Amino acid sequence: MADIIEVDFHLVWRYPVFIRTVESQRQRIEGPDAALDALNNSWATVRGGGYVEAKRRCVDALRRRGSAELARQRFIQAAIAAGVLA
Repeated sequence: MADIIEVDFHLVWRYPVFIRTVESQRQRIEGPDAALDALNNSWATVRGGGYVEAKRRCVDALRRRGSAELARQRFIQAAIAAGVLA
């Protein structure tokens, strides 16, 4: 019987994205998991301009059903729309 080896793959973008949190702190976002966390917990009250699309694309990338780069692009668009891109 073979042993099962659990591996935790961390999906990371080639270039991080920097945002400003509601506390005005600069936050480095390195991949779709961090982007999804920021969208859920650190995002400004302004949630239009692609917020839902960015969340969807991040989830898709984490589930390996979509492109991590597309998730990054949608996250940047949502950050610009919300005025939080640093």
